[in-house]
Amino acid sequence: MTSFNELMQKYVNTDYPVLLDLAKEAIRRLMPACRQVDPQHNGYYMLSSIILSAIGRDGVLTGLEKKLLMEAADLDAENVSKLLSMYDPKMPDLVDHFCDNMGDDLKADTIMLVTVFAAVDEKICKEETAFIRKLFE
Repeated sequence: MTSFNELMQKYVNTDYPVLLDLAKEAIRRLMPACRQVDPQHNGYYMLSSIILSAIGRDGVLTGLEKKLLMEAADLDAENVSKLLSMYDPKMPDLVDHFCDNMGDDLKADTIMLVTVFAAVDEKICKEETAFIRKLFE
């Protein structure tokens, strides 16, 4: 059985095009659930919370994280800036609550999306690791 740290390292070692495909697929599968819990924003606030929680854990937006955000969510630089300005420190708690109330498949998709964004810059810091572990609980 693969340990948590080995699993995280697997994502860190994964090539960018594969991470992009994983992110796009996770977004596609998560959007219906996001719309269900966030109908007033057509699911976009919930999805943004997931992504921003992943990016915001270490307090630094790397070039690869920005590129992944633009390509996975099909956003231009202006909309990425708008999205980043929406970050709220309460978002990680919202994501954790979302995970706790979703079925196993959607929980796995949420954790994978967070992990992909954490790993895309080829390292996962202790804050990102702690957040991912919390989502598993």
